[in-house]
Amino acid sequence: MTRTIAIIDSDMCFTSLLISRLMKYLPDFVAFPVSKDILLLHGNLILDCHFVLYNQHEISEEELLKRCDASRLPVLIPLLSTKQPCPPKDVLMLVHEVESCAGLGRIPTPSDSPVQTCLTLSFVPPKEREKHVLRQIERARSDFEHIIRLDIMPGILMPPDPPSWDAQCATHTSGISELLTHLKMGSIPIMQIPSYLEPDPYGDLRFGKPVHSDDLISCHSRTILLLISRTYRYLLSLQEPSLLLVVCDGISFTRMRTLCRKLSHMEILTPLHLEKNYLLCHEIDLLQKEHCGTSHIDYPFSLKKEVQLSPT
Repeated sequence: MTRTIAIIDSDMCFTSLLISRLMKYLPDFVAFPVSKDILLLHGNLILDCHFVLYNQHEISEEELLKRCDASRLPVLIPLLSTKQPCPPKDVLMLVHEVESCAGLGRIPTPSDSPVQTCLTLSFVPPKEREKHVLRQIERARSDFEHIIRLDIMPGILMPPDPPSWDAQCATHTSGISELLTHLKMGSIPIMQIPSYLEPDPYGDLRFGKPVHSDDLISCHSRTILLLISRTYRYLLSLQEPSLLLVVCDGISFTRMRTLCRKLSHMEILTPLHLEKNYLLCHEIDLLQKEHCGTSHIDYPFSLKKEVQLSPT
């Protein structure tokens, strides 16, 4: 289904340029200009629009809502930043807002397994990373019965433990550091995996922070792959739709390439204007070239060719 975007801005040069950029980044959408004067005379022009990008200096949200059917309101996205001096938003920022509101970039359900595996590689500040991950978890709760989050990053980059974990009555697990020690010494039964998990108020289960900040990033890749495999097999034993979400930050590209071969869905969180960071672009390009048929979508993007994790 083709989705439509109406753009309300009197600067036709800006509008024309914005439409051409939207066609590049959102090829499945159709964008077109709508004059405020014509809209005031013919309010039904935006009745069937999915999105309305509007210059809030020219027309207010309240005026737009008056001309919309309450039963099928379009998504209203301001073209200007709310921070003074209110400059126009970057086109990639607008694309991200449209994608997010349209539900694009959400983790798909697998077609041949009850368990989905997703690798999130972050190159953005922890605050922005967490905003994205929590939004993905919230979306995934409608598709997956069980969600386990595994952070592969230095402890100092991990999100704070939920406040409920600090409650005196809370029962804490042995922790990810002890689990890694057992995995280094030998395999553990998959049914012991739950004893190392803690419930997160956001609807997922987490292993939590390591005892030492570098416990996860300093251990051998084989240990990390074994941890992922055991967790995957545990979720597979539940027989209900489940998601293993592996979030990586501050790790080497060598380890990224190792992990992405074993996880079926991948997304990379990159900052706006990534093209200005030539070294980072080069590394990400090398990462993508290892996967036939991939294409770069600024944020988020997923691999078109999926490689399922073997349950063995």
